[in-house]
Amino acid sequence: MSVDRTIILREECGSCGGSYEVAAGQSLELYQLCSEGTHKVCVTLAAGAHAKIVFAAVSEAELEYDYNILLEGPEAEVELYGVMMARESGSVRVRTALRHNAPHCRSNQQVRGVASERGYGLYDGLVYVAPDAQKTEAYQQSRNLLLSPEARIQTQPQLEIYADDVKCSHGATVGQMNEEQIYYMRQRGLSEEDARRLSLSGFVGEIVAHIDDEALRAEFEEKLRN
Repeated sequence: MSVDRTIILREECGSCGGSYEVAAGQSLELYQLCSEGTHKVCVTLAAGAHAKIVFAAVSEAELEYDYNILLEGPEAEVELYGVMMARESGSVRVRTALRHNAPHCRSNQQVRGVASERGYGLYDGLVYVAPDAQKTEAYQQSRNLLLSPEARIQTQPQLEIYADDVKCSHGATVGQMNEEQIYYMRQRGLSEEDARRLSLSGFVGEIVAHIDDEALRAEFEEKLRN
């Protein structure tokens, strides 16, 4: 799909995926909410183009997301925010490849994962900076929570940089809920279940907060809450 104007797309299972070319100076907002299947998304950005992508990958079965984002013109910018949640014996795999092929481009990735019961999550994120892509700014963060002893999450952030005048960083964590925070909330009258639910809601809510449309944000919140 060629994008020569500001466009907002909302996609669910069955329609997630496809290729988008964002023309110079234009914007694409892509919101995706899926629970099964394999979904491949390619976004190509011309000079000064902007893309915001927010996804929720929630599954008790098999689910894969594969994002390939090409920043081909100067001053292109992409924001990618996602939540992956694997429940029961489900498997959720998210792969992102952001390729900075032009100078003065910016990218920001924030992906948060939650696995419960015997769920398995994988985040594999690549930031590539070409030799001519000077003045690149690229940030990548992966934070993950395990809610049971049998749950697993693997996170593999990668930087592949061939330019020498860049600002790039990445970070990754995998851990359990903050028990001190849970204790603090219980001391103020919440049950342990409600305290853990509230803590988890805040963890994923920071991602969903990037959805500007109130009705759409509420839809994402409801899906994640369930």
